[in-house]
Amino acid sequence: MSALIKIRAIYVLLLLTIFLQACNLPKLARKEGAFLFENNIKVEGSRDAVLLGPNLDDYLKQKPNKKLVGITRIGLRSYKLGGNFPNSRLGRFFQINVGEAPVILDSSLILSSILGIKSYLRTQGFYYPEITYEVKGRLHKKRVSYLVKPNTPYKIREVSLHISDRILDSIARKNMDDAFVKYTFRTTLERFLKEKTRLADIYRNQGYFDFNKDLVNFDLDTNIGNYQADLGINIANPTHFNRFKPYTIKQIGIRVEPNRIDSSSWGKDSIFLKDFYYFPNTYKLNPEILQNTILVKPGTLFREDLANESFSRLNDLRIFKSVNLNAIPENSGTDSASISYFIRLQPASKFDFIIEPQAITSDQSNLISNSTGRNYGIASQITLANNNIFGNAEILQLTYRLSIEAQRGEDIPKRPLFNSFESNLNASLIYPKLIFLKSLDKKRTTSTNRSILSASAIWEKNIDWIRNVFGLSLTYQITKKQFSYYFVPTEISFIRTGFNSEELELQSKNDPYLQSVFSNNFVTSFKGGFIYNNQNDPKRKNYSFIKWDVLELAGSFIELANRALSITPNDSGFRSFLGVRYFQYAKTFADLRYNKFLDVNNRVAGRLALGLAVPFGNSPDFIPFDKRFFTGGANSIRAFLPRSIGPGSYNASGGLDRSGDVKLELSLEYRFNIYNHFIEGAVFADAGNIWRIKEDGREGAVFNINTFQKQLALGAGTGIRLNLDFLILRIDAAVPIFDPRRPENERYVFDEYGNISELWNKTIFNLGVGYPF
Repeated sequence: MSALIKIRAIYVLLLLTIFLQACNLPKLARKEGAFLFENNIKVEGSRDAVLLGPNLDDYLKQKPNKKLVGITRIGLRSYKLGGNFPNSRLGRFFQINVGEAPVILDSSLILSSILGIKSYLRTQGFYYPEITYEVKGRLHKKRVSYLVKPNTPYKIREVSLHISDRILDSIARKNMDDAFVKYTFRTTLERFLKEKTRLADIYRNQGYFDFNKDLVNFDLDTNIGNYQADLGINIANPTHFNRFKPYTIKQIGIRVEPNRIDSSSWGKDSIFLKDFYYFPNTYKLNPEILQNTILVKPGTLFREDLANESFSRLNDLRIFKSVNLNAIPENSGTDSASISYFIRLQPASKFDFIIEPQAITSDQSNLISNSTGRNYGIASQITLANNNIFGNAEILQLTYRLSIEAQRGEDIPKRPLFNSFESNLNASLIYPKLIFLKSLDKKRTTSTNRSILSASAIWEKNIDWIRNVFGLSLTYQITKKQFSYYFVPTEISFIRTGFNSEELELQSKNDPYLQSVFSNNFVTSFKGGFIYNNQNDPKRKNYSFIKWDVLELAGSFIELANRALSITPNDSGFRSFLGVRYFQYAKTFADLRYNKFLDVNNRVAGRLALGLAVPFGNSPDFIPFDKRFFTGGANSIRAFLPRSIGPGSYNASGGLDRSGDVKLELSLEYRFNIYNHFIEGAVFADAGNIWRIKEDGREGAVFNINTFQKQLALGAGTGIRLNLDFLILRIDAAVPIFDPRRPENERYVFDEYGNISELWNKTIFNLGVGYPF
């Protein structure tokens, strides 16, 4: 027996020993006391009251030992095992490093828990809750059940303003439509705190620099009866003879500190500009960049929102290591007051150099055998960035990536081991403004604008083809708090593809689809879309994500130019540019996601993906291969291998890759905590398919509004995720439920899984990084 087998045998015996400790838990309980094995909370009352149930668990002062996979208390059993080796290193390891001390039921903590729950319910407007408890169970397994009756909550009958300063009173009354406290609203602490912050923000954005939310107080009269309360909002003057003063910005000073020099001296190379004093300290940065970035201006009223936005935009330039924005008040003793801003900027390093070695997996479709497999390989990516390269906050970024992979399949030779290669060089010049759109760029107030000029060259070789791709693009990005818009006025790509397989080359002669894949093509397009994401909003527990590539239109400019120049089609009936046939198509794609918060341990996530691409004009039958839709795989319909289903119900053993012009996918996933939010689980279902929009001779491949629902692939499965905070590692296992590749009366395949070996054979395992959506 090898040493490795012996080690594994020891581990197995050790785990069995831990599990067998269960029979000794009653003995431990007689010695230590009864274990708390479970807490149950039942809430009775209105819908609002029942919805508070998941939050009550946080106020229990005593919780049972943690379970692994919701069943076994490994920590408790390990602690008991360690007790068998007293005063030893092994015993301390099991009890301290692995184990968890038994949670002994403490009745005093039950009473403390009840007090905690009552305090929380009062913050939610339920002032007179009734809570009882009951302890049941065997000697060593006690279960505590809490019955919570929140009863009727208090609601607001009337809101009154009691503000000493008439100007502040007028401002508040004009903005009461947005108040968080209104008639019939429950008297919750959360609403009161939000109202404090709302009023403070309003005043601080209208010049009142020395106002803060602690100056807002509330009176709540609950003696009216019928569970109603009158709310008074109170704001007193600073003293009996003074009032709050609006502050005006007096001056702004900006200093660059490239060498951490003495910050008490502002230097001699100062420049006085329209809106600020500028001390570059030999740092070459065009002050116009700062002029457009900083929104606070001398002579205007103080506005906290503009100060915060200026701070964010300075950081978004990505050329400063730190940004320090100080506002210093100057109270003149009269009815007016002023502040001065002093901004200190420490530049980031001139050059950034990053090397990223990678272990990679990818999904590859073999056009010869029509099979799909997973490739494994290694890659290395090198990134070099030159910050503020021309003195206008531009960033030049060069990225080179080299990868080698082992592509596998039934008809692929085992040697050499690595048979797929890719070399990718990309250069990007990032501007902190909308170049060539100066008038539009100046209109920004609460957005971050960026322009990206990119050029790329890709060389790829695998068992099927050798491909060269050259690309140029200009992208405009406008980013706001939750929305990010993009517009690409021009994107140009030239793709030259050659065969690396004689069999595939021979097959393509009678296959128009493969001819479209391997023909050299030229694509020029413009496109635009947006992303909406409210996940970072701290006020939301549920969040949405929407990415919509609204329109990508290719080939139209070249087509118009050819027609204007009276360039006639060639013998094949198509026009060309630089001797290469160009594509014309229109494409749109939307990805919608919603994440529903149930409680701290449970969430439900859903996704809907819709796509449509229409070829026309100079390429009426197909769109470029890279622009087509595919389905299946780790982030798609997980019960099917990537590119293994579709289009529609088509299924033949020919050499056609499975791509389409129409895409529909739906996914639903229940995510839950297994162990300490470090190990998470999921149960999911995915459905969808792709279709052709035009007939190409394949039966069942074209989208039909009357039959598409019968062609939706359906799969379900479960997954385990390792949450490392900075990284989530995922493995999902899924099986097909409905397979559109089969004859129509044989597509429901779930009843075949009574055979365990068949279930195992049909199970698809997917490894991934991050959540699938």
